[in-house]
Amino acid sequence: MKSNPKKIFSVVFLTAAVISFLAIQSDHSFSEDLTVYEKIKAGSSFNYLIIGDSIGRGAGAENKDLRWYSQLEVLLEDFSGARARRNMIVQSGATSFEGIYKLQKSPKFRDIELIFIVFGENDRKYMAPEQFTYFYENLIRNAKERYPGSEIITIIESPLKQEQFAETINRVSAHYGAKPLDMRIPFKQSGMLTEQLTTDTVHPNGKGYQLYASAILDLIKNNIRIDAEIASLPKPLTRDQTLYLSERKHVSDSNGFTIENGINISKRPGDYLEYEFDGSILGVKAIRSQDGGKLKVYIDGEYVRTISTWWPFTRERYLYIASGLDNGGHTVRFETAENAYPNTPTEKTVIQIQSIILANVKKK
Repeated sequence: MKSNPKKIFSVVFLTAAVISFLAIQSDHSFSEDLTVYEKIKAGSSFNYLIIGDSIGRGAGAENKDLRWYSQLEVLLEDFSGARARRNMIVQSGATSFEGIYKLQKSPKFRDIELIFIVFGENDRKYMAPEQFTYFYENLIRNAKERYPGSEIITIIESPLKQEQFAETINRVSAHYGAKPLDMRIPFKQSGMLTEQLTTDTVHPNGKGYQLYASAILDLIKNNIRIDAEIASLPKPLTRDQTLYLSERKHVSDSNGFTIENGINISKRPGDYLEYEFDGSILGVKAIRSQDGGKLKVYIDGEYVRTISTWWPFTRERYLYIASGLDNGGHTVRFETAENAYPNTPTEKTVIQIQSIILANVKKK
C-alpha cells in the first residue's frame, strides 16, 4: 500500500508546528517567572518604566543618545546582550505628587519589570520632608500595585542638597525593598567640578549622565551577584492607606474668569476662582505656557502660597498646593496676581485652570 506524500508532509508539518508552539509557550512561561536581574544576566529583553522629573527624562544632555537611560541601554547590551525597552512618565519640574497623578492617569504598560523613580529636587521647593515622605511612599505603593512583579530603583538626584529628603528616599526604599542609588556620591568621587558635569549646576550633561548610567549598571551587577530579591508591598510605613487622586471641576464662585473649552481663563489681576472641597490634600490642574503668570492661593481665607503657570512650553500640569489640612470642608481661592515675568507683560498674561485635584484614600 502506497503512502500519500501530501498526507505525510501535512502530518510532519503539523507536528513540527505544535512542538514549536509548545516550546514558545514554555519559554514565555519560563521568562515570566524570572526576575529582571535574572533576565539581564541571561541576556533577555525586558521592559522598564521611568517615573520622574527633568533629570528623569534626561534634560541637560547635549543630545538624546547622551541621556542617562540611552547610555544605560547601551551598557546593558554590552554587559549581557540584554535589550531594555523603555517607557516613560516624566515631566520637567514635576514633584512626586504630580508623579502619582500622572501614573494613575497613564495607560497601563505591558510587562513592566523594572521601575526607576526620580524625584526630590523639585519636591524640596514645595513641601516639607514629612509631606514628601507621604507622597514618595504613595508613589512607590501605586507603582507596585500597578506592576506587582516589578523591581524598583530609586534615584537620589545629584543636585539634591537637603539631607532630610535624601534620608526619606533611603528610609522608604528600605521599607519596600527598593534599591536606592545616591548619585551625589559618584559626582563627588569623580573629582570633577559641578560645572563640568552639568549644564546649569542642576541638570547633568552627557558626562554627568554617564556617571548615572555607570552607577546604575554597577548596582544591577551587584544585585545579580547577591541574587537580590525585588521590591515588595508590605504595610505602609507612614499611614495605613494608599492615596488615589481625582479631579473636581465644579466652581463654587468666580469673578473675572471666563470658560473656554472647559478651561477657566483669566487675563486680569484680581480675578478669582473658588472651589469647595473636603479632605486634607489639594492640588490644581492647570495649563502652563509662555503666556502664564502667577496665582495667589488662599485656603479658608488664609494665604497659602503663590504658584506659577509660566513654562517655556505649553503643558497640562498637576501642581501640588497643600497637604495636612483638616479632613473637613474647605474653600480654596485662586486669585490672579500681577505678573513678575519680564518676558510676559501683565496685560498679555493668560491664567488657565481646569480643575482642582483631591485625594481619596483606601485603608490597607
